[in-house]
Amino acid sequence: MAVKKGSRGTRSRSGSSRRRGIGLLFWICLLAIIAAVAFAARGPLGAAFSRMTTLRTTTPTAPAAPTAPAAPAAPAHPGVQVTIAPLPAAPARPAEPSSPAAEPASRNGAVSAQNPDTTPPQRPTVRKARLFFTAVDPSGALQMKSVIRPIPSSDSPLHDTLEALLKGPTSQELNMGLLSMIPAESHVRSVTVRDDTAYIDFNESFRFNSQGLEALNAQLRQVVYAATEFPSVKKVQILIEGRKVQYLGTEGLRIDVPLSRASFRQ
Repeated sequence: MAVKKGSRGTRSRSGSSRRRGIGLLFWICLLAIIAAVAFAARGPLGAAFSRMTTLRTTTPTAPAAPTAPAAPAAPAHPGVQVTIAPLPAAPARPAEPSSPAAEPASRNGAVSAQNPDTTPPQRPTVRKARLFFTAVDPSGALQMKSVIRPIPSSDSPLHDTLEALLKGPTSQELNMGLLSMIPAESHVRSVTVRDDTAYIDFNESFRFNSQGLEALNAQLRQVVYAATEFPSVKKVQILIEGRKVQYLGTEGLRIDVPLSRASFRQ
């Protein structure tokens, strides 16, 4: 009985040892398989991990400006290729048409610059004035002759008429035999009209005439007749250097009173 019990114990211990050996071998084989699988999958897992790391570091947090696309970043692992597609360029804006109102304005400006205003300046208006000169008749006497002459119009028509009279006859009028008895050095200092009388102020040269009494008379008639052509003038008061004098010339023609055309018929 003792022998039998010992045989069962021996068989029991050997069975347990065999099971432990089989279990240890199982775990060794399992670890070997896991190690082999891990070794075989090391390349793809590392590449995937590298790809995730690259995408996380290269993905922009904000949209890039529409400029030239940057070159793609080199992959972290030689087995992974990361390609970043360039952003589409912004479409070009069509050129805005020029304003239709501005174009005619520029054309008008060009026309005005090329064709400046060539309107000639307006000529001063003229009026007709009747001037009186003298002519010698067959008997040798002096007669009054009138001519119509255009002179520029101004605010002082009587003054302008007397100035034209003192310049004497034109060459054409001289050919017609017209003369002036007014001394060549005479000039009008001022002209004033009050009521129906024209006050004409001459310089000292008007006072003397070297051709005699008849020439003095003709000289006065030329002035009085020319002044009384204006409807507002009936008489003429002769002044010498701004004052009245009693006589004209050394032979004495009285001029201290206003003269009219009737004064020469007496």
